[in-house]
Amino acid sequence: MKTLKAKINLMFLSLIGCSVIITGAFVALLLRDSYIESLMIRLSKEGEMIAKTIDWKQSMKDPEYLQQQTEIYDDTLDVRVSFVDANGNLVSDSRQSVISSENQRQYGEIQQALTSNKVRSYTERRGDFIHAAFPLIQNDQVQGAIRLSLNLKDVNNTLIRVWISLSGGLVVAFALTAFASSRIASSVAKPLEDMTQIAVDITRNRFHQRVRDQGNDEVARLGQAINRMAHNLQKQMNTIRQSERRLVSVMESLESGLAMIDSSGKIVFANRSFEQIFGISDEELTGITFHELTHPYDLRSLILLCIKMEQALKKEIQIHDPTDKTYEVHLSPIIEKKGISVVVAFYDLTAIRNLEQMRKDFVANVSHELKTPITSIRGFAETLLDGELEDVKTSREFLEIIHEESLRLQRLIADLLDLSRIESKKMELQMEEVPVDELVRNIVKTMEDQWKAKKQTLTVSIAHSFHVRVDVDSFRQILINLLSNAISYTHKGGEIEVIAYRKGDNWILIVKDTGIGIPIQDQSRIFERFYRVDKDRSRDSGGTGLGLAIVKHLIEIYQGSIEVKSEVGKGSEFQLTFPIYIKGE
Repeated sequence: MKTLKAKINLMFLSLIGCSVIITGAFVALLLRDSYIESLMIRLSKEGEMIAKTIDWKQSMKDPEYLQQQTEIYDDTLDVRVSFVDANGNLVSDSRQSVISSENQRQYGEIQQALTSNKVRSYTERRGDFIHAAFPLIQNDQVQGAIRLSLNLKDVNNTLIRVWISLSGGLVVAFALTAFASSRIASSVAKPLEDMTQIAVDITRNRFHQRVRDQGNDEVARLGQAINRMAHNLQKQMNTIRQSERRLVSVMESLESGLAMIDSSGKIVFANRSFEQIFGISDEELTGITFHELTHPYDLRSLILLCIKMEQALKKEIQIHDPTDKTYEVHLSPIIEKKGISVVVAFYDLTAIRNLEQMRKDFVANVSHELKTPITSIRGFAETLLDGELEDVKTSREFLEIIHEESLRLQRLIADLLDLSRIESKKMELQMEEVPVDELVRNIVKTMEDQWKAKKQTLTVSIAHSFHVRVDVDSFRQILINLLSNAISYTHKGGEIEVIAYRKGDNWILIVKDTGIGIPIQDQSRIFERFYRVDKDRSRDSGGTGLGLAIVKHLIEIYQGSIEVKSEVGKGSEFQLTFPIYIKGE
C-alpha cells in the first residue's frame, strides 16, 4: 500500500515531469522554428544583397568569373549559391562543377523569381534543404535569378546541441523541483503520518501519545482536534476503568452470590460468594458453561426457563451441603443481538428464615410457658369455687399451688422484660469499682438457703483478690442465674465451685458443678430462649428457660465472652471472660 508521502511525491513528479516534457518540447519546437525563420531572413537579406550588387551582364560574358564569384559567395555565406538565366537554365552552381542541363523553372521558387518584377525572396523547402530564389532585374527586366540553398542537416546538428543543453537544464530543474516537492510532501505527510499512528494507538487503548502542535493551518488544527479527542478519550477511559473497578469491588464484596452467563452459556463473571456456594474456584469457573453447575444445586432448568420466557424469575431453594441453607435465586435475562445473557443472584435467607423460626418458637414457647401456670391457677381456682372452700386443708393446699404458679408467672414475665430491655440496648450500666472477692461472696451468700436445702457444697476460690469495674446489679443477675442452674441440675450432696482470677487485661469467672451435665449436641443451643435440655426437670425446678439467654446478652454488653464445657454425668463448667476497668492502669 502506497503511503501518502509516496502518493504526493508521485503526483508532484508526474505533474513536474509532464510539465518539463511539454515545456521542453514546446521550447524545442519554438526554438527550431525561430532558428529556421532567422536563417530564412538571413538568406533573404543575403540573396537580396547579391541580386542587387552583382553585374549580371559582365558575369554572363565571363562564365569563369561568375563561377569564381559563386564559390566566393558560398565560402563567405556558407550556403549553396546557384545562378539561373531568364530561360531557367543553370549557369553557375557553387557546389556543382558540371552544370546540369535540367531546366530550373520546374522548381517553384525559380519560377516565381523569373516571373517577378521586384527583387524579393521566394522560398521553398524540399527535403533537407531550404531554397530562397531572387530575381535579377536590370533595366526593369528579369535577366535571371539567384538561388541560395541551406542544408537543414547542419541546422539540425546545431539544434541537437541546443536541445541537449536545454534537456540538461530541464533535467536539473526537474531534479531540483522533485527535491523541493519531496520536502513539501514530507512536510505535509509527516504530521498526517503522526496523526495516523496516534489514531492507531488510540484504537489500541494507548492514549498518552500527542500530536506536536505547530502552526495554525488545517493540518495543525486537525492535530489539535486529535489531541483533544485523545485527552477526552483517556479521561473517559480512566473514568470507565475506575467505575469498572468500583463495580467489580462492589460485586466481589457482596455477600450475595452473583454470576453472569453470556449468550453462549459460558460463565463470564462470578464473585467470591457464588464460588463459595458452589465450591468452585475462579480458575475452575473460567470457560465452563452453566450446564456444569449441578452441585450443590442444579441451576440448568432455571436458566433455560429464564432464557425461554425472556423474563425475570425468582425462586427460593434449599441447599444441604454441608449445612442447611436457604437462598432466594433471582434470574434476570439481558437480551442482546447475539442472544440472551442471564444474571444469576443468590440471596442468603438463612438468617431471616432462622429468625422467623425463632420468632415462631418464641411465641409458641411463651404461649406454652404462660399457658401452664395460668391453666393450673384456673383449674385450682375453679375447684375451690366448686365447693372445696369448706375443706380448709385442701383449700390451703390449692391456694399454695396457686401462689407458686403466680410467682412462677411473675418470674417469667420479669425475665421476659429483662431480656427485652437487654436486647434493645437500652440498658445502662452503672459501673463501679469493687473487690471481686467481696462481690462474689455476697452474691453466693444470697443463694445459701438453696444449696444448703439440697445439702450441696458451694466453695469460692479466689487466690488473690483484685478490683474490677462492674454494674453490681447486672453482675448479680449473671452469677445468680448460673448458680441457680448449678443448684437445680446438681444432685443432693453435689459440689459447686466459683473461681475468679485475673489474666492479663481480663479477669475470669468460672462456675462449675458435679451435676447431670449437658449433652454435646445441646451445648450450642443452651443460650437460646426457652431451650431446655431436660424439660421436666427444668419446669419442676421453677426455671423460666430464659436464664442463660439473659446471661449471654449481659456478657455481650460487658464486651466479654462465655464458654461451656460439660460431660453427661460428670458436671458442667461455665467460663466467663470480662475486661478489667481499673482507674490509674
